Amino acid sequence: MPLLQIALDLWEEHEALELARRLAPCADILEVGTTLLLACGLGIVRRLRDLLGGRVLLFVDAKIVDAGEEEAEAVFRHGADIVSVLGGASRPTLEGVRKVASRWGKRWMVDTIDLPLGFLEKATLLRELRPDFVGLHLPHDVAREDERAWQEVEFSSFPWRDFPLLVAGGITPWNLPGILAFFHPEVVVVGSAITRSPHPEEVARTMRRILDEYSGESR
Repeated sequence: MPLLQIALDLWEEHEALELARRLAPCADILEVGTTLLLACGLGIVRRLRDLLGGRVLLFVDAKIVDAGEEEAEAVFRHGADIVSVLGGASRPTLEGVRKVASRWGKRWMVDTIDLPLGFLEKATLLRELRPDFVGLHLPHDVAREDERAWQEVEFSSFPWRDFPLLVAGGITPWNLPGILAFFHPEVVVVGSAITRSPHPEEVARTMRRILDEYSGESR
């Protein structure tokens, strides 16, 4: 069954901690979004770990692009379970993140948000490095402007099916069934559809129900 990752892309720490407390029962993974990381620093990872214990996995969307070993080390030392590194990073950076994740017994995700969709040379490298997840990440600005953006991604020449896939960006209860049917992801990331809703728990439960129904159908 795909895992549900709820992204906390918020500027206020108190809001993030309160939503984390409320949404943890619905989530497999809670994400310290890049926005929250910029606003609060790595200390927010430790505070979320203290608040939630081991109830959910913590993903830190650090989008590492250089100093792979050092930055991954800092993220995991603060209590993260998964860290992101940009697909456009150099081979030594990607290898450094992989090395540190392996040493900690943690996971790493390569985010392709910064890559052209047909960037096949990078796909060859990723097959070799075998990240835990490759993120098909539709940029927020694109998702906001183009309701058909996910359909355009579907026709990309990038070999998404060769990797354990994490999908993110503009995912809602309305487009999630189609995304599941086409991409068969390992992880589904939902952010503002939940966190900006007047009823975030209700939307999170709806997302969970859709994932459960999909899993039942795909068995």
